[in-house]
Amino acid sequence: MKKVYAKASKLADDIIGMISERNSFGTGPEAQRYSSAIRRKIMILGTRLDRLRSLLTKLPAKQPF
Repeated sequence: MKKVYAKASKLADDIIGMISERNSFGTGPEAQRYSSAIRRKIMILGTRLDRLRSLLTKLPAKQPF
């Protein structure tokens, strides 16, 4: 699960960086292509977060002492 979390976290950081860069492009075809790449990465991040959620639901509940 740590590996899945690490990958999702890195991808989220990449997306944040890409969004910051995207804001410097203004408008035009290059900005549209960059926005499409960001959207693709956001979809991948959503899939990874769904995977993490699934893994978390499979963890055994902690028993009180």
